Amino acid sequence: MSAVEIVLSVVKVLIMLLFFLNMAALCTWADRRQGAMVQDRVGPNRAVVHLPNMLARGIVLLPPALFGVLAIFSSLGALAGRAAAERFTVNVQLAILVGWFSLLVLCAKVRSGGAINKAEEMFADVDPRSFFFAGLGVHALGLVAGRLVPPASMPLAAQVSGFVLGGVFLIVALYATSRVPDGPIPLRLAGTLHAIADSIKMIWKEDFIPKNADRILHGLAPMLAVFSAIAVMAVVPFGPDLCFTDGNRNGTFDFSDLGNLVATVPASGACNGFLVKMQIIDLNVGILYIFGIAGTGIIGAAIAGWASDNKFALLGGLRASSQMVSYEVAMGLSLVGLFLVYGSVRMSDMAVWQGANAWGVFVQPLGFILFLTALCAETKRVPFDQPEGESEIVAGYFLEYSGFKWGMFMTGEYIELAFSSALLVALFFGGYSLPFLHADGITIAFGDTMLFQYKMTHLAVSIISALAFFGKTIFVTWVQIFFRWTLPRFRYDQLMKLGWTKLLPLAIANMMVTGVVVLALRNAGPAADSWLKLLADITQGFVAVATLAGFVALVVGLLEPVERKKFLASSAARFAAAMGGVKPEPQQA
Repeated sequence: MSAVEIVLSVVKVLIMLLFFLNMAALCTWADRRQGAMVQDRVGPNRAVVHLPNMLARGIVLLPPALFGVLAIFSSLGALAGRAAAERFTVNVQLAILVGWFSLLVLCAKVRSGGAINKAEEMFADVDPRSFFFAGLGVHALGLVAGRLVPPASMPLAAQVSGFVLGGVFLIVALYATSRVPDGPIPLRLAGTLHAIADSIKMIWKEDFIPKNADRILHGLAPMLAVFSAIAVMAVVPFGPDLCFTDGNRNGTFDFSDLGNLVATVPASGACNGFLVKMQIIDLNVGILYIFGIAGTGIIGAAIAGWASDNKFALLGGLRASSQMVSYEVAMGLSLVGLFLVYGSVRMSDMAVWQGANAWGVFVQPLGFILFLTALCAETKRVPFDQPEGESEIVAGYFLEYSGFKWGMFMTGEYIELAFSSALLVALFFGGYSLPFLHADGITIAFGDTMLFQYKMTHLAVSIISALAFFGKTIFVTWVQIFFRWTLPRFRYDQLMKLGWTKLLPLAIANMMVTGVVVLALRNAGPAADSWLKLLADITQGFVAVATLAGFVALVVGLLEPVERKKFLASSAARFAAAMGGVKPEPQQA
């Protein structure tokens, strides 16, 4: 391995590590926020930092001003061909986005805090949602305008649009700075400061170890819990392969070649230069490595319960061990059908297959449900949190932990939650691929009929793909957090019965049926392949339409005026009346 490959490996490790650690902190905040919303109490929004006025103005001014200056300077260089067209499209769309979003925020501010000048009074009676809908229309017009610009004029259009984008950023920066009120500015950041405050407090708390505990194993258990959660992220691909040319023609990949990213690659993604994978390591055993390493987390929970010299902790460790071993069987078998379809257990091959055909959730819907259920049980979260069981065994296997060691267990648990979302994305939701986005750009085609094609550079496709992977992971994590506040907890016997008598037989049946279907389709001939390709393209179209509709619904929902309406779903008195009333006298049988 050369020096540049070592440096790139370190960069990839930092990307994945920082992403999952930050996701763990945000998951902690989201858990507390949703708990506060469900219980109708004040959430994590009390921690406040009062910033000096000049510092607050600097924070508001500098980021958009910096983006504006960068947009202007980047437009001074000469571009040609596909790069110029891409730059023009990005500049126009970004300028439109910054424009309507700034107006939307300003309108909401005026409606809540009042106008400060005559110009702002125009926004007093305007619905902020109208800026969003108008912005969508302007985005569509911007795309049409891009198609009307002649290729010869595209370099000039790219430069002009860059200056316009820079101007929009600078105007927004200056006006937003003028809106900062005088005096100290309270900063709450929607309660995310609580996660930082809790982390600082947790580090400095006393490290309590029970008198008769095994001190070595007591200290080793949280390390194993965190290690297994971090080590598994090594084989998950977070973007397509990058292709570099040999600029100095010395036949080796060195630091000077990092600036020679090829402009375009064919739709197949073939590379004639040096290939850099957006993955820490591409093991041929792929998913089997994840199962092997994730299994060590069981050891951490087990020895934490045993080494604590506490009967509740021991019971929690036993529960964790039996639960995780039981559900690992069903979890592994639920993926065998997927392996038969993909024809590989290598994670990068799975991502490529889904990008070229259909997402895994469409080819294995039952496998997805079984795997998601088993995965929730493996992460030990509600409704499968019996190893912790606060109402039964206090906190389970980490009952006798405090301070930093307790924080390591919590960090490991939330990293597991974020990683399980990344694994779901890689296996069932296309990995880093997006509908109709190929290595050479966007090609909307159904079977042999092509409807639209837009060529893009290799850099643009790579950035969009990487952002798609992390965006999908954040969305799936957000959905998983909802489980805790919407599903009731199983009893322990119900949990074990679900795993052994429901999930396991269904996983075996799914594996056998998939094997028969895959064998039949492989011997069906070219006609069947054409129909399968058409069905795969239809699923891609469905995902694209659903994503767009979901985005519009999300923004409309966020902009909907909040109406607080309290209602009583049930009460002890009403329940007692329905059962025949309460006892007329105390101690009556």
